[in-house]
Amino acid sequence: MVYLILAAFIFGLDQFLKNRIEAQQDDAFPIRLDNGIRLEKHHNRGFLLNKLEDKPELVKKVSVLTLIPLLLWTLWLFAKKAGSLGKVGASFLLGGAASNLCDRLFRGYVVDYIRLPIKKIRHIIFNIADFFLFLGAALSAVYGLFSK
Repeated sequence: MVYLILAAFIFGLDQFLKNRIEAQQDDAFPIRLDNGIRLEKHHNRGFLLNKLEDKPELVKKVSVLTLIPLLLWTLWLFAKKAGSLGKVGASFLLGGAASNLCDRLFRGYVVDYIRLPIKKIRHIIFNIADFFLFLGAALSAVYGLFSK
């Protein structure tokens, strides 16, 4: 149960932040934070880096079809006596994927709002869901490598 609450928290946090960003006028951005991070308002109609943005229905369908096996795997993992690393990874993946899917289905785009000051990736704008998707994938990979 705690892992589903974790996934719901990630979903809720990201949706809250996206709603706050969307409520601001476009000319309020970018907002520069002291640590070099910039808050921006970006509408991503495709996948990472707007890939397939010209095919929004395909993006929605692939997103739904990807979430279904993720949800089934997560529920199976939660039900079995697996290690907490795998369950945390699955919770991160589920919360992040659900938040971005919700955006795609109800807004028609994913709200991205964080630009990091790291040279190699500063051309990419993220959201909290993306960070949890990345972390969840990494934790799930480590769990998969070391579980029996």
